[in-house]
Amino acid sequence: PRTMPPLRRLLQPLSSAARSMDSAAGAPEGRRGPTEPERRIVEAHEQACRDGQDNYMDPDTGYLVFTKLAHLQRGKCCGCGCRHCPYGQVNVKDPAKKKQFNSFFYT
Repeated sequence: PRTMPPLRRLLQPLSSAARSMDSAAGAPEGRRGPTEPERRIVEAHEQACRDGQDNYMDPDTGYLVFTKLAHLQRGKCCGCGCRHCPYGQVNVKDPAKKKQFNSFFYT
């Protein structure tokens, strides 16, 4: 059976995303920081991951969103164009579903 990496190692990229999100607020001209809705998404995702949850409720839409942890447990990209895909959305075939990565998550 496959073993999961320790939670601390999985969450390290999330902590660096939060730091870069804070530094993006004073970003050089031409590079914007996160919008308020994006900031709420990052915060909700990080809290859910810290709590070991597989999903969280989007703070603006109320939709249930899979966390990075849920995707890592799956072990591969599902091809659905998920917001927190840690696999770079490699299996997304439909260009209309492929998302842009905004330094924090796919939008």
